[in-house]
Amino acid sequence: MERFNADLHIHSLHSIGVSKKMTIEEIAKSASKKGLHLVGTGDATQPDWLTYLESSLSAIDSTYMHESVWFILTTEIEDSESIHHVVLLPDFEAVHNLRKALKNHSPNLDHKWGGRPRVNLRGEELAGIVRDTGGLIGPAHAFTPFRSIFRENKHTSLESCYGSETSHVHFLELGLSADSEIADCIPELRRLTYITSSDAHSPSPNKLGREFVQFEMEEPSFDELEKAIRREGGRGPTLNVGLDPRLGKYFLSFCSSCRRTLIIREGDEAPSYDELNVYIYTRNELETHRLLADIHERRVKCPADGRPLRLGVRDRAAAIGEPISRSPPHRPPYIRTAPLLDVIAVSLGVKSAGSKSALKLYDRMREEMGSEIAVLTTTPIDDIERVNQRVAMMIAAYRNGTAKYRAGGGGRYGSLIPPWESETR
Repeated sequence: MERFNADLHIHSLHSIGVSKKMTIEEIAKSASKKGLHLVGTGDATQPDWLTYLESSLSAIDSTYMHESVWFILTTEIEDSESIHHVVLLPDFEAVHNLRKALKNHSPNLDHKWGGRPRVNLRGEELAGIVRDTGGLIGPAHAFTPFRSIFRENKHTSLESCYGSETSHVHFLELGLSADSEIADCIPELRRLTYITSSDAHSPSPNKLGREFVQFEMEEPSFDELEKAIRREGGRGPTLNVGLDPRLGKYFLSFCSSCRRTLIIREGDEAPSYDELNVYIYTRNELETHRLLADIHERRVKCPADGRPLRLGVRDRAAAIGEPISRSPPHRPPYIRTAPLLDVIAVSLGVKSAGSKSALKLYDRMREEMGSEIAVLTTTPIDDIERVNQRVAMMIAAYRNGTAKYRAGGGGRYGSLIPPWESETR
């Protein structure tokens, strides 16, 4: 068995807002530098991109390759409820069969910008069609407040979305807004394999592979990937790597008007607020769960302006499931880390990850220590420290789980508190 780092959800030139550099050549080049072995093609049902993929990827036995990087045929599809689904397909024949099956249900399947097609089908119907082609389907970015299965006022279970096809759904994409701990608040999801992927619109090193999952497999083929997702025959995920959800814009619950974020504290004091937050107190887990249910029903008002509170990603998962996360034995470790280029920018105190000084240090670290993924996950901290002490401090904090954040919410991004700042407080 070998271990393969995989980013299974990206987009092509034929999706809106995507870099013109998003070609197979540039994706493969960036993936190699990053340390990714297996990458989803994205947008496989778009006809121009499909033709390009057929001419750009070399078929070797049951795998597809460009240069030294393997590819899996993938797409993202939006159903009639505006829910996004990740679809993994075994070969080009399956892609063509899927296109035929969706042709009469999609207004933009053949559109120039139809990389992520919309279909007039519910999740159950779409999942059945994908299964008929030999593909796999699962919810995309399952907890984001927009276009996701578990967004507010949408589904509270897999079954209500996928119906009779639920047992054939074997994976869920966490998305940038969630991690394993958040998803494992929901008992129904604990049987699934979680994938972490970038949803990249650019091949730049702080986009492609900013989230990825490591699988143990015999080879980077679709059949082996399916076994790994199903956790069969000794195959399976061994590591999830992604951004800490606290960095996201919708992690914390928030006021729908003033955008103050909700902090739940233990106690029985009256609600209060300051410039950034509102504070509500509960005495136990049961009260907390009841509070979240009331927020979902818009029965809890902001103490600052009297407008209804709304659930953030973390609290939405807890409201659907349980206040306490319980991960199953098969769940692999989750490393919460930012892309190396972003870590370097914070360490150097520069505003842009694309600055010359950040890129120079990034290239030096890669030349001396290998791929970016190796630097973030396995390179000895002492070796990193010899190149840059602050980068070493940040990576150590990510690895050992001591990184501190100002959590985001209400449309406000969270931010990392660098270790050297928190030490002085």
